[in-house]
Amino acid sequence: MLCIEAIDKLDRRNRITPVNRELVAQGIGNIVCGLLGAIPITAVVVRGAANVDAGAKTKQSAFTHGLFLLLAVLLVSFLLNQIPYASLSAILIVTGFNLTKPKLFRNMLSLGWNQFVPFIITIVAILSTDLLLGVSLGLLISIYYIVRNNFGAEYKITKAQKDNQVSYLIKLNSNVTFLNKVNLRKALDEIKEGSTLTIDGSECNFIDYDILEIINEFDNKAMDRKIILNLKGIEKVNVSAIH
Repeated sequence: MLCIEAIDKLDRRNRITPVNRELVAQGIGNIVCGLLGAIPITAVVVRGAANVDAGAKTKQSAFTHGLFLLLAVLLVSFLLNQIPYASLSAILIVTGFNLTKPKLFRNMLSLGWNQFVPFIITIVAILSTDLLLGVSLGLLISIYYIVRNNFGAEYKITKAQKDNQVSYLIKLNSNVTFLNKVNLRKALDEIKEGSTLTIDGSECNFIDYDILEIINEFDNKAMDRKIILNLKGIEKVNVSAIH
């Protein structure tokens, strides 16, 4: 899948490879290879990049490339053994450089640290360990940034004051999950007595039951604190029914 994503980005016609079809083909191919005692097959970004650089435009290029490799192994294997490893290494280095030019690193840095840090950590981890461990570590780092961003992106609080009357507006974003439960409860506890609070969820696509429970509990206590609570786009829930 990683190779497919890399090759799709190199395609000048911006075509997208059907990943399900690729997985089925890879699965069938490897099953047949196992039955015949052959080595596993897989997509290779270097071979795909070579086809793109050679001007390939259709999927026949991959078949032709594979056919030439098969004929070379069957007919001229003695010549292949004469190719110096240094020459093969030079080809791989040049191809790899073309795939990871300095422009790529600048573009990733321009997207912000949330994108750049997992990108660099993944590269270092792959070079230090192996592809599977490196990619797994990169995914974990990416998940960390996603969760951290969700903590601060689920709602926004605005405070206004007019004629000694304090009003608050909590604007909920499109998806509000349990991840921000603690912070939202703390924000509600800090609402001053005698003020007006409006919780706007009109633009939400999803509000977690944990969040609705907190709002419902605050609604029950708002009268005791002389807080006027207005709910917009949020329906009150039965807390006992949730549990």
